Order: sequence, then C-alpha cells, then structure tokens
Amino acid sequence: MAAVAEFCYDIRGGLFTPSHDPNAPIHVYGIPTAEEREFLTTELQIDEHTLQSALDPDELARLEFEPSHVAVILKRPESVTDESGAEFRVTSLGAFLFETRLVIVQGDSAVLLGGRGPGGRCSTLRGALLQLIYSSIMRFLQDVRLVQQLSNSIEERIGVSLGNRALSSMFDLQKGLVMYQSAVQSNQVLLTKLRMYADRIGFSREEREFLDDLIVENEQCLKLVELHERILTEMSDARVSIINNNLTVLMKKLTVISTIFLPLNLIASMGGMSEWTAMTKNMPFWESYSIFSGIMVIIGLGTWIAIRRIGIGERPRRKRQRPSARPSRMPAWLAGLLGH
Repeated sequence: MAAVAEFCYDIRGGLFTPSHDPNAPIHVYGIPTAEEREFLTTELQIDEHTLQSALDPDELARLEFEPSHVAVILKRPESVTDESGAEFRVTSLGAFLFETRLVIVQGDSAVLLGGRGPGGRCSTLRGALLQLIYSSIMRFLQDVRLVQQLSNSIEERIGVSLGNRALSSMFDLQKGLVMYQSAVQSNQVLLTKLRMYADRIGFSREEREFLDDLIVENEQCLKLVELHERILTEMSDARVSIINNNLTVLMKKLTVISTIFLPLNLIASMGGMSEWTAMTKNMPFWESYSIFSGIMVIIGLGTWIAIRRIGIGERPRRKRQRPSARPSRMPAWLAGLLGH
C-alpha cells in the first residue's frame, strides 16, 4: 500500500497547485516516517543510502542515475530564528525524477513549491525539478541580503559596545556565510552535471535555456556570498580593535575621574576631622565650610587643567587659519628692495 505524502502538487499551465489526489505527479515527504521510508525504498526502489543522503545536512549535492529514476541531492538554506537571533544553516533534500512522478524528500516540513514557475517553463516534471533548484537559489540570495542588513546593524552596535555579544553575532554570520559558500559551490557542480547530461535526462530546449539561466544565477549568488564572506573576514580584526578601543576610552575616562577626586578625597578626609573645625572655631559654620567647598572646587579645576596639560584629556588642536594677506600698496621697486 502506498504511503500518503505530506504534500501533493499538480501542474497545470506552469502553475503548482496543492492537491489531495494521491495520484498527483509531485509528492513531497517531509521527515519521512519508518512506513514512508519502507515505501520509498521498496516500492519506488530508491537506494537507502541516497535516501539517507537527502536527509543529511552535511551531504554534498550530486546527480545519480538509477534504473527507474534520476536522483538529485540538492543543497538549500535553512534559516532558523529563535530568541537569540537568526541562524543561517544549510540542509539537503532529495528529488527523485521518475517518468510519471517527482518525489521530493526533505528533513523538515518547509513549503518548497507554490505559485507559477518563472516564464512558464515548469509545465513538466523536469521543469518542476528546475523550479525546485531555482527556489533554492532565490532563498540563498534573500538570505545573503539579510546577512548584509544584520552585519550593518551589528557594526553599529559594535561602535558603542564593550561586550562580546555583538562580536559573537558577527562570528555567527561569518560562519553561516562559509556554510552558504560551500553549499552554493556544491549546487554549481550539480547544475554543471545537469547541463552535461541534459539529453539523458530529457530536458526540452526551453528547459535547457532555463537551466543555463540557473547556472548564471547560481554563479552570481556564489560571487555575492564570497564577497560578503570576504568582507566579514577582513573586517573582523578591525571590529575587534574597535571594541578594545572602546574599552580603552572607558578606562581612560575612569582614570581621569579617579585622578580628579583623589586629592579631593584626601582634603575632604582631613577637613572632616577636628583640625578644620579647630582652625575656624571663630567663624560661622556656613562661612567656614563655604570657604572649604570653594577650596575643593579650585583644587578640582586645577587638577583637571593639569591633566589636560599632560595629554590625558587632550583634544585635537585646530589649526588656526592665517589672515589672508592684503594686497600691498608699496611700489614694486621698493618691494623688491625690501625682499617682499
């Protein structure tokens, strides 16, 4: 007895429509059960190792020819969003092209097909296979643009950050781009093999043109991934230096504050004892401690001025512009004589 697929699709005029008909040409098995695995390996004669490869996120993309079908292992992005943020991972799926059906096996329940294929070139099962690859490439491109936005946001946080959270997020993005780069390169090898064996698979002329477009799109996606991965790698050291510089600036400010209050604490400790009271016993309370507060302010300002002179709180000096020289009214022979 045939196992019921999780999703079934029908193709009508290049439009993928969900169907409840078990005889629909496209079947999608998400996280197949033991019963479904047995049906796929026994009834459809799908190799058990190939089926396991379709569920292995570390498997490389490849193309295999079996007596009853063509097996395609494809890499696709898997964006995971949780409380800590977005994680960019890759996973695999298996597409098994038979003469009258297309069986897709994946490790999750993501919706892969829907709507109309580009240019109406997906009216056959082979076109649906190409549409599956096209959807994967578009997802990679969308995620790379999202990585760019997140990178800019993290860069703004690093500018004022002293912790490791923003830096850890940047390293996670860099790790995700490395995984994306490997996956897109693997898909490029798959597309090249599909183009090489186009006659054996049975692609039509229009589908071959679509396949050529996919190769170009995937190459552009690969270049974009490599570009952003290289930018993140080269900017990592610079952004780490920014965080260290922020910490240095903070310590500098704390040092200045401590230096200013050090003599004030000493004088306040001495003045808080009986000596100041004994010295000013003939003066009113408010007058004596007003003088004491004024002395504290003067010492604090003097300490701050001294700190600025030694360069701790130094500000960049502005160059003074010289006043523009006015045109001389003396005779030329006198100017030459005086050396002007």
